[in-house]
Amino acid sequence: MKAMITSRILLVVGIIIILAGLYNAWDMARYDDYSGYGQSNGSIEWARFFMFAGSSMLYGFVLVGLAEIIRLLHKILLKEPVNQIHTITKTNDSESVVTAQEQANTVWELSREDEEKIYDLYSDKAILEIRPANMMGYCLVKVQDKSSPLNPEVKVVDVGGFKAKAVHDTDKRNAILEWYYQQ
Repeated sequence: MKAMITSRILLVVGIIIILAGLYNAWDMARYDDYSGYGQSNGSIEWARFFMFAGSSMLYGFVLVGLAEIIRLLHKILLKEPVNQIHTITKTNDSESVVTAQEQANTVWELSREDEEKIYDLYSDKAILEIRPANMMGYCLVKVQDKSSPLNPEVKVVDVGGFKAKAVHDTDKRNAILEWYYQQ
């Protein structure tokens, strides 16, 4: 949330610098040319205008660019994990086709980064057990409140993205919990 506020502030300040710089450049480059008959012709010295306008636009665009970078990094941080779309390919007779059931029964290992994501997610609770689930990218975490008596809860966590997230999809959660309780 703080990143989005910072991004918007930088964007507004950058736009203000660009607009104020253009006005200042126009004002500094303008001069009055008096002719002999008392009439003045307003003229602009273009070299001076582009010198002042160029520097203020450069600073303004740098701030707008920083605001955009912060906004994009914040969007990446909150990004949902990308689900890969499986394409249909023609298989040879010697190749084996992996079914969804076989894929669900594959064993995978949690990496150190995945464990750190889980510890960050449940930093306010005591983690009793972390176990990879039967589905790739999901794991089971047995947690308990630090202040309550021993009454652990088993949570299903998705570690496939940039941050670990509790799974709210009831079908996936129930399938993984059913697998866990059968073991």
